[in-house]
Amino acid sequence: MTIYLVSCVDPSMVQLSTEKIDELSQSNLGRFIIEMAQTHAEMRGPLDDLVTAIGDLENELTAELQQLEDDFTRSTNQHQITQENLDINIGQTEINIFNEKDFIDAILLPSIDQTNQKIDRLNGFINDNRDSLARETLNRQNQHQAYLDRVSEHQGAISAVDEALQLINSLINGNIAFTEKATIHQAVKRVNNKIAKTSTIHPVVEALLQLTQNFSDQGQAKKIRDLLQDTRNQLVSSLNQENTDEKQIEETWAERQKTLNTEYQEFKRSLLEATYVLATYQNKLKSTQEALNQNELDLQNYNESLQQDKDAQAQEIQIYNELKAQYQIQLQTTRNAKDFVNSAEFSTVIRNKLNQGGLA
Repeated sequence: MTIYLVSCVDPSMVQLSTEKIDELSQSNLGRFIIEMAQTHAEMRGPLDDLVTAIGDLENELTAELQQLEDDFTRSTNQHQITQENLDINIGQTEINIFNEKDFIDAILLPSIDQTNQKIDRLNGFINDNRDSLARETLNRQNQHQAYLDRVSEHQGAISAVDEALQLINSLINGNIAFTEKATIHQAVKRVNNKIAKTSTIHPVVEALLQLTQNFSDQGQAKKIRDLLQDTRNQLVSSLNQENTDEKQIEETWAERQKTLNTEYQEFKRSLLEATYVLATYQNKLKSTQEALNQNELDLQNYNESLQQDKDAQAQEIQIYNELKAQYQIQLQTTRNAKDFVNSAEFSTVIRNKLNQGGLA
C-alpha cells in the first residue's frame, strides 16, 4: 500500500516528533537520514520507499559490522595461532638452551678438564719412563764396565799365577837351579809387575814368590806350587762366576729395557687416544656453544616477534572496539530513524517542517 504525506496531526505528537528529529540531528548519519526524508518529502515520494532506503542502510551497516566481526575473529584466531606457535618455539628453545648449558657445564667442561689432567699425567709418565731408561742405561754401562775391569783383573791375575807356576815348575823340573838367584829374582820381578794391578791376589802371590827366593829344596817348591794352583783355581772359578753373573744381569737388563719400552709405547698410545678424545670434546664444545648462541638469538627473536604480535593485536583490538562502537551507534541511529519513519506522526511532522522552511 502506498502512503502519501498529510498535514493533520495532534499538536502534542508534533512536539514529540520534533524532539525526535532534533535527537537524530545530533549525528552525521541522523542528519543524512533527515535530509533524505526531506528530499523524499519534497519530491512527494511514497513513504514505503523511504522505509526501504533506511532498511537498506540498516542492512548495509549490519553487514559491515558482521564483516568487521568476522575479520576480527579471523585476525584474533591468527594471532592466537601465531602466539601459540611462538610460545611453543620459546618453550622449546628455552629447553634447548638449558640442556646445552647443562651439557657444557656438567659434561663437556669437566670432561675436557679431566682429559687435560690425564694428558698431563701421561706426559709425566712418559718423561719419567725416558728418564728411568736413560738413568738405568748409564748405570748398566757403568756396571758392565766394572765387570770388564774385573774380568781384566782376573785374567791378569791368572796370567801372573801361570807365570809364577811356570817359575816354580822350572825350579822343580830343574830347568832353573835354586842357586841361580839372579834368574829367579828376574822371574819374580816379572810376576810382580803383572800382579801389581790385581789387588785381590797380589799379597798372596807376592808372599809365595818371596818364599821362592829363600828356599833351596823341591819339597818347599812343591808346596808353593800347590798353593799357587789353588789360587789359580779360585781365580778361574771367580772369573766364571763373574761371567755367569754378567749374563744374568744382562738378561735382567734386557727384560727391564723391554718393560720400559712396552710401558713407553702404552703411554704413547694412551696419550694419542686422550689427545683424540680431547679434540672430540673441544669440537663438541665449539658446536654446542654455536648452537647455544643461535638458540639464544632465536629466543630473543621469538620474544620480540611475540611482543610485536601482541602489540599489533592490542592495536587491532583498539581499532576494532572503536569501529564496532561507531557501527553500533550508527545502527542504533538507523533503527531509531526507522522506528520514527514508521510512526503515525512522521509524515505530518515532515510536512509541517517543510511548510516552516525545512527540517534543518
